[in-house]
Amino acid sequence: MTMSRQHSPSATGTITVYETVNNEGGGDYRELIVEAAGSDKKHVLEIGGFRARKIHMINIPSATTIELRSRTMEGDTPKWWIKLKTTHAPSDLDQNDIDGYVNRFSKGSFIPTGLGILVVDKSENPATRDSLGTIIVQTSASRRPTNI
Repeated sequence: MTMSRQHSPSATGTITVYETVNNEGGGDYRELIVEAAGSDKKHVLEIGGFRARKIHMINIPSATTIELRSRTMEGDTPKWWIKLKTTHAPSDLDQNDIDGYVNRFSKGSFIPTGLGILVVDKSENPATRDSLGTIIVQTSASRRPTNI
């Protein structure tokens, strides 16, 4: 089994994508460690030739945006994409098929197999199985002091 992890120093949450073994999760995986709330950090996980089937998110800070993009591009735009935002501290997403999450839930809806995961926007093109290319995560900035 080959494992890959991209780590950030002030970690708080984890996004893991898994290859499949006999049409189930449990194969090799890639992992992105998510910065703490208020860090205002952007991290990108390039999937490359890895055939990610399932995704799982644990302990993601509130007000984090997560974009999943297909490997296949149409010009400068991914063939399919979905933008998610966390609305709960912490937010979680059950391990399930990536294409299922992209194809089943509409813009403005919460994903019921998660806690505080809102679909902010998505492409009109459906996701195809094992076609994830990139995960982009942006944690929120800390609150700026107000002058009274």
